[in-house]
This record gives sequence, C-alpha cells and structure tokens, in this order.
Amino acid sequence: MSDFSALHVAMSGLKAAQLKMDTASNNIANANTVGYTRQRVDLATRYPNFDPAGQVGAGVDVADIARIRDTFLDGRVRSASAALAETDVRADFLSRAELITGEPDIGVTASLDRLWATFENLALDPTDLTSRQAVLDELGTFSTLVNQLASGLEGLREGAVESAQSTISTVNGTLAEIARLNVVILDASAEPGTPNDLMDQRDRLIDEVSELIGANAITDEDGAVRISLNGLSLVTGSDHRALAIDPDTGIVTHPTGVAVSPGGELGGYLAVYHDDIPQIQSGLDTFASETADAINTIHQAGYHANGAGGAMLSYDPLDPARSLSVAIADVDEIATAAAPGPPFAPFDATVPANLADLRNDRVISGGTASVGESYRSFIATLGQQTASALSSAVSQQGLVDAADRSRQSSHGVSVDEEMVHLMEAQRMYEAAARVITSVDQALDTLINRMGMVGR
Repeated sequence: MSDFSALHVAMSGLKAAQLKMDTASNNIANANTVGYTRQRVDLATRYPNFDPAGQVGAGVDVADIARIRDTFLDGRVRSASAALAETDVRADFLSRAELITGEPDIGVTASLDRLWATFENLALDPTDLTSRQAVLDELGTFSTLVNQLASGLEGLREGAVESAQSTISTVNGTLAEIARLNVVILDASAEPGTPNDLMDQRDRLIDEVSELIGANAITDEDGAVRISLNGLSLVTGSDHRALAIDPDTGIVTHPTGVAVSPGGELGGYLAVYHDDIPQIQSGLDTFASETADAINTIHQAGYHANGAGGAMLSYDPLDPARSLSVAIADVDEIATAAAPGPPFAPFDATVPANLADLRNDRVISGGTASVGESYRSFIATLGQQTASALSSAVSQQGLVDAADRSRQSSHGVSVDEEMVHLMEAQRMYEAAARVITSVDQALDTLINRMGMVGR
C-alpha cells in the first residue's frame, strides 16, 4: 500500500511544481505590466495517513496563489501621489499665469516705460498735437494690456473649475467601477482561490481615485473595499456616491449636501480657483486702481484751455483691472497747465512733467513704492509663487519615486528572482517524476517478476 501511496504523494508534488512553474511564468510575462502584483504559490502539508508504524505523509497541497501586497506601502504611494498631483496642477496654472503677463518684453512694464516717455515728450512742448495723441495712444495701450492680463487670469480661473468638473466626472465613473468590482470579487471569492487579477484591477482604480481626490481606502474582512473622503463614504460594498461641484462657487459637495475638501488633482484645481488666481487678481486690481488714482490726481489738479482737467483713466471699483479704460477722448482734454488763467498759459508743462515724475515718485501703497516698483513687486510675487510651486513639485516627485520604488520592491516582479523560482519548480517537478518512475519500477518487479525464479 505504501507504494501506491507514494504514487499519490509524488503526483501531488508534480501538481504543486506545475503550479509553481505556471505562476513564475505568469509573473515573468507581466514583469512590465502596470499595476500587476507578483504572485506566490503557498504550499501546505496534507493531513497524514496513519500507519501502525506511525503517521505517514500524504503529500502537499496548494493552499493559495497569493498576491504579495503591502497596504502600508500602498498608502504611502497614494498619499504622495495625491500631494504631487495637487502641486503639479498649481505649478502648471501659476506658470501659465506668469506667461500671460508677457514680462519683461511685451507686458505692462514696457508700456509704463513708454507712457512715462510720452509724458516727458509732452512736457517739452505742451502744444504739440502729435505728443498729445501719443499720450492718449499709450494710455489706451496700457489699459488694454491690463485688461488682457485680467481677462487672461479670469480665463485661467474658469479653466480651473472646468477642469475640476471633468475630474469629478472621471472620479464618479471610477467609483462606480470600484463598487462593481467589489461585487465581482466577492462573488469570485466564493470559489476556491483568490481573484488576483480582479484585485489588481481594483487597486489600479483605487490608485487613480487617490491621485485625483486624495481619498482613503480600507479593505474589509470580506475583501470589499471602502472609499471615503473627509470621513464621508464614497464606496461601500456595491454602493457608490457621486460627488458634485457648483461651477459658480467652485464648492464640491457629497450627496449628503456636506461640502468636502478634496486633495489630489481636484484639490489643486480648487486651490487655483479659490486661492491662487484670486490672490493674483487682487494684486493686479490694487495696482490698476492705485495707478489710475495717481495719474488722475495729478491730471485733475491741472487745466487745459477749456477748463479743469478730469480723470485720464476710469475703472469700476468692483473690477478695476478688467474695466480700466481711457476716460478722455480728445487731445484737447489733456491738462498741461498748473493754473487756469486768464490768460491760459499754453506752454505751461507742469502737469505732464509731474506725470512723467511718476516714473520714480513713490505714490503707490501708501507712499512706499512708485508705479513701476508696485508692478515689479506684483510680478516678483507671482514669480516667487510659481518658483515655489515648481520646487515643491520637484521635491514631491522625489517622494513619490521613493515610495513607488519601495512598493515595487515588494509588489513588483524581479525577473531574476522568478528565474530562481522557476528552476526550483523544475527541480521539484523532476524529483517528483523520478519518484513516480521508481515506484513504477518497483511495481513492475512486484507484478511481472515475482514467482519467476527457477522458470
């Protein structure tokens, strides 16, 4: 009977070796497959047979084909990826805002230099119509550039909320797919073995959701995954809850009506919409209104042939940069003299000279900066924000790479290691086959050669 038992034992070894070779082969084939988790054959000793001489081993069983997955490393990668996605979005939008300024060659700074030059030329001859027209033209150019910059910033802000809407649509679709996979995986788990490929697919989707909104994932004892954001459930078993965004306010809400603060890519878009661009717009509005006020104050203190000078630039106090425009339409309305007369002094150039002095006079920000210094400070602040965001993105990329390397060292496939496993399985298979051959030879002797002595 032991010979026949040995056949069964060897057969169990053959099957185990075959599965080990198949699994190693599958690992090697998927070495470069994104999101694939290496698998391992777990073996367990069979319950022994009892013999008067003692317990006799009954062979080996394949307990499971397990995924080598570490939830802690998953959490590190997902957290770092969400932070990187948010930083990348902010760095991208700030870089685009910096490009919109057109500095230093074709932006507001160059227009201001030309504007001060036209005032200086007018101060040389206040009666020169060409110089007067040049002042009006450059005022128009200056206000147009400020308008375009303000409109460009508002376009970026609107683009951020549109991108946020698109991201939420993607997230909601992914949440629905994770909920579907929860059901499929639970159903498949009722059969022997673990649905490794389905679980890999679900983990890839969880990685994606984490990167998009910074959501948290927890695996229940039954194998289903729960996804939550700010403590509010998004996926529970087969149920999923869709996020929504108000395009007018940029507020993201949970189906319960509670506002949430996502991270990841969506968090980056919301930070651009609520914080980054509004801060830049506020700085530009302050510059536009203070510059217009400084020019108007000097011009309104002067006189032209028909009376007192009025405002040269006008704006809506609620939206200064986008509404900035030239307030005078005729060159005759440009005030040049310091006194009304009579008689009016056509060659009195006090006003254009004072306007030209705005190049250096510190009349902005409570007398702490000139017009040019105020705008350069605005540009410098934007540049610092952009540089900081880009630097943060580079640093965060390093953290993501380090976390991903750690995860890959645990989850990923090492071809060299798998070749070793393949050779081990090959030797195991050969040894089991040799056992079967030996038993076959013994049985052949027992069946075909016993009783042949003397014949």
